[in-house]
Amino acid sequence: MSRINFKISLIAASVMAATSSQAALYKVVEVDPTASMSSTGIYDAEVTEFYGSAIQKTTRDLSALPLGCFQDGSTCPEYSLAGDSRNGSEGHSYRQEVPFNYDSSFYYTDWGRNRDYCRNELGYQTCDPAWADKLWYSFGSGNNGANDSCATKRGKFGGLLRERDAFLNSQQTGWNNCYGEDSYYSNALAFEENTASSNPSSPSAASRLSITPSSVYKPAGVSAADQNSENVVVNNLLDNGNVIGNTSSGYYRTSAGNLATAYRNRGFVFNGSSTKMLPPLANDGTDSEKAITAQMGRTMAWDSFSDGTNTYFVGSASVGPFDYGDNNKDWGGDLNNCVGKSDPAALRECQNFAFATKAAVWNANGDVFQASNWTVGTSRNVDKKAMQGSARAAVVSSKVTGDLQNKPVLVGLNSFQDGNNLFMEATVFKPSTDPNAKIESGNYWSPVRITRSTVKDGDDFVYSNSQATDINENFVLIGEAKRRGDKRENGAAPNRMFLASVDSSSGAAEARYFDELTGNSGIFFRGVGGETGAINNFNEIVGAVDAEQSTEYFGKKRRQRGFIYPYNTTGTVAERLAIFEGKPWLLDDLTNGGQFSVSNNQYRIVDASDINDDGVIAATALKCEGGYDTTGHNSYCGSGQKREKIVAVKLIPIANAAERTIEARALEAAPVERKGGSLGWMAMIFLGFLGLRRNK
Repeated sequence: MSRINFKISLIAASVMAATSSQAALYKVVEVDPTASMSSTGIYDAEVTEFYGSAIQKTTRDLSALPLGCFQDGSTCPEYSLAGDSRNGSEGHSYRQEVPFNYDSSFYYTDWGRNRDYCRNELGYQTCDPAWADKLWYSFGSGNNGANDSCATKRGKFGGLLRERDAFLNSQQTGWNNCYGEDSYYSNALAFEENTASSNPSSPSAASRLSITPSSVYKPAGVSAADQNSENVVVNNLLDNGNVIGNTSSGYYRTSAGNLATAYRNRGFVFNGSSTKMLPPLANDGTDSEKAITAQMGRTMAWDSFSDGTNTYFVGSASVGPFDYGDNNKDWGGDLNNCVGKSDPAALRECQNFAFATKAAVWNANGDVFQASNWTVGTSRNVDKKAMQGSARAAVVSSKVTGDLQNKPVLVGLNSFQDGNNLFMEATVFKPSTDPNAKIESGNYWSPVRITRSTVKDGDDFVYSNSQATDINENFVLIGEAKRRGDKRENGAAPNRMFLASVDSSSGAAEARYFDELTGNSGIFFRGVGGETGAINNFNEIVGAVDAEQSTEYFGKKRRQRGFIYPYNTTGTVAERLAIFEGKPWLLDDLTNGGQFSVSNNQYRIVDASDINDDGVIAATALKCEGGYDTTGHNSYCGSGQKREKIVAVKLIPIANAAERTIEARALEAAPVERKGGSLGWMAMIFLGFLGLRRNK
C-alpha cells in the first residue's frame, strides 16, 4: 500500500484560522454497509471505501418549523442516506458524459494522454507518474507510461486500463498474473441506510441495493452479464424513496472467453425492488448509426420533477455516435468496424465506443424525449469533437413570480459551437411558456447560457468548461467553472464555484463566484477551488472546498474539506442564517464541542454531497477509529500510525440551542508531517480524484 507525507503549511493554518469561532451544530452518524457488502457484494477490508452521495428529501411541512431539525424540541425524521462504494480508482468518472467534463474528442485513451491532461489543465508536479498511475492502474507503481508488462502486481479492482481491456481478461498474456482472475469485478456498488440511527456511537446499518441493469441488446447473445461486474453510482434519493443513478451493463462472457459490455453508463430508477433502465434517444444519423446508439448508447439520470400529473426524470441521453472515423479514438482496433454490425460489442474495438448526447427527460414508463437542442450548433460532431448536453437538476416552483412560475426549470450543461471550437458550458434550460406545448413533443426547453461562466469571455479563453449542478425553489442555482490550465489564480487552476439567480421570466442568470461574494476571505480565499454538491430551499449550499492555499502548479492537489455556505437571499430564514453566524464554514468546525464532541472527533468531513430542507447532510469523512489524538484540524490518528478509512456519514442538526456550544478547533502553527500508515492509498486517491466523482 502506498503511503504519503501529509504537510499542512502555515498558509493553510492561516486559512483555517479565519474560521476561529466554531460551533458544534451537528452530530455525525456513520452509515455502514460493510456487513451487507461483505456478504452479498464486492468488498475488501483493505481497500473498500464508502461515500455518502444523497440524503432523502424532506417530506414534512416546515412552514411552522423554519429551523427544520435545528428547531428546539424538534424530533428530526430519520432520513435515509444513499451512497456508493469504491474498491479502486474509477479512472474516468462514472458521472461525466466525457472525461473530466472536457475531452469531447474522447482522446484520453491511454496513460500518456491522461497524464497530459493533468499536466496541461491541473499542473501538478505529481502528474507523472503518481496521478496518472492511480487513474490508469488503480494502484501499483506502473512503469511510467510504457507498455505495462504487469511486473508490478495490480489491484483486483478499478483502474481505467482494467476497464478498457476487460474484453481480453481471460486471454491477455500475463493478465492473470496482474489481476488474479479472469473476471471484471465491480468497482462501485450502491447502498442505502436501512436501520437508521441518531446515536453517533452506533452506526446506522445499510444494505447493498440490488440494482439489476438490463439490456435489450445482449452482446454475443449471452443471456446475462457476470454477477458483480457492473459499476453503480447514486445521484439522488427522492422523497418517495426512489433512488436515481447511473450503472454500467456489467460484462457478458462470450463463448470465446471475452468480457463484453453493452454500455458504460445508463441512467436508472430503483424503487426498492425493481430497476427501470432509461434508454438513449438514438435519433441522429444514419440507420446504422442509430442502431449502435440504441444498442450501446449512454445515458445518465440526475433528478426528477412532477408537473402535477406526471413524473419525469432528467439527465442526458446519447443521440448518435462520436466521430468514429477519427483514428485518434481507436483502442484495440478500428472504430469503423463497429457501425453497421449487428453485434458491435462482440468486437474489442467497440468496447469504448462513445456518443454525442443531449439533455433528455423520461416519463414514469421510461419513454425518452429530447429536452433541448444544443445551445449553438446542429451537427453532432464538430472537428472530431462530440456535442454534449445534460440536465443535472430540476425544479418546479410556486414561490417565484413570472412566466416560469410552476414550470419545470432544468439546469446543467450544454455544448456551444464557436467555429471549430466546442465548449461545454453551464446552462439554464428554460421551459416553454406556450400552454399547448408538450414535453412529449420534444425540445420543450430552450438553452440559456449562464453569463460569466462561459468558456470564452470576448476573445479570451478563461475556463475549460462549466456546469450548473443544482437549483432550488427560489431559483438560486449553483455550479462550477474549471479554470484553464494557463489561467491560474493564486497558484491553481481549479473548479471555481458560483451561484446565480435565475430570472423567472427570461431564464437568464449571471454567475457570482463564492470568493467574490465573500471578499476573498475566510474559507473562500482568492483562487479557491471546490465542488458544489447541493442547495436546499433555505439557500444552504454544501460541497467540498480547498482547505489550504498551497500552490498546485508544480505542487500537489490541495486538501479539500466539506463546507456549508448559508447564502442570504430571498427564501433565507433569518433565524436559521443566525445559527451559522451568517457565513460559510468548514463542516469540521461545526462538529466540534458539546456532548457529541468525543464521537464526532472520529471524523473529518472531506465532502458534502447533499442537503435536504431539514438541514440533514449526506457527506463523506475520513475516520480515525476511536478518535483523533486531539480535536485539532490537523491532528494525528494514533500518533500517525493508525490507518484512516473513508466512510459515509450523515450530519444531523442538534435541536437544542443550549447544546450548540461554540468551541474553536485547535491549529498547530508549525507544519505537521504525517508518515507511516496514517493515510491509505485509497484515501490518497479520494483526495486526488474528488473532483471526478461529484454528484448532486
